[in-house]
Amino acid sequence: MLAGLLLVPVAGRAQGPPIHTDTPIMLGLDGRGVRTFLKVVRMNELLRDGTRISDPLDRTMTALVYPIVVPVNLTPTTQIGVIAPFVTRRLESNAGDVSSSGPGDATVFLKQLLVQVDRRAETFRLAVKGGVKLPTGDETGPLALGSGSVDYRFNALAGWIKSRWGFYGEAGYALNTNGAGVERGDRFAYNAAVGYRLLPAHYTHYPQPQLNIYLELNGSVAGRSTAGGAENPDTGGSLLLLSPGVQYVGGRRWLLEASVQVPVLDEPNGTQLGTGWAAILGTRVLVF
Repeated sequence: MLAGLLLVPVAGRAQGPPIHTDTPIMLGLDGRGVRTFLKVVRMNELLRDGTRISDPLDRTMTALVYPIVVPVNLTPTTQIGVIAPFVTRRLESNAGDVSSSGPGDATVFLKQLLVQVDRRAETFRLAVKGGVKLPTGDETGPLALGSGSVDYRFNALAGWIKSRWGFYGEAGYALNTNGAGVERGDRFAYNAAVGYRLLPAHYTHYPQPQLNIYLELNGSVAGRSTAGGAENPDTGGSLLLLSPGVQYVGGRRWLLEASVQVPVLDEPNGTQLGTGWAAILGTRVLVF
């Protein structure tokens, strides 16, 4: 649930938000813009409890996700928003290729700032976030684009920016319900990010174009799914991604960002395709 937007002014200095980790900071363009990006996920190794095994079908799964994120600040400390993705999934194998494309499951969310401590060239924030994922994606196609269930998200967010450095943390729990006869296992997710403003070293005026680099860790632990009261052993598991990225902020109205993600831990339960890599290329723009 990515909903941070653009430049965050802090005592005459600034830093853009992390690429994958949500931020508790809701100033600047964070509540008056649109975010979109293309995310590509490649899954091409068959794993059994985290160990690579041979795949007689030579399967490769490619997923492309194009979300539109629209947050709106009701007040400086309260934000609502919607995330509406378009999803394409393609499975290639020796048995033939199948694919599906269309809208994915949309999410509506509410973010509330709880703590704000500002000092010279420094700020610390804590926030909570709740969301509801709606079954807007097709769960019946050859490759499901949605879960068919109404699911609930709860997140805690923290951020500390001091001069050119930014440190962010996020922890969240997804409570999944039954959809299309299947109840996916609940999911715990955690993110941590460190950002550094490469340019400018010192502001001569504000706003001023800037170049930021980020290093993030993005992890999740998911339980097994159940269908008809029976547990599916080949679902759920643990995944941890290392995500370096770069971000160019052109001013108050727009930024560009890119990131790659590689697994440092990939231990799906049972036998499943593992994540080979992922990448994001996106923009955030002030439009209203």
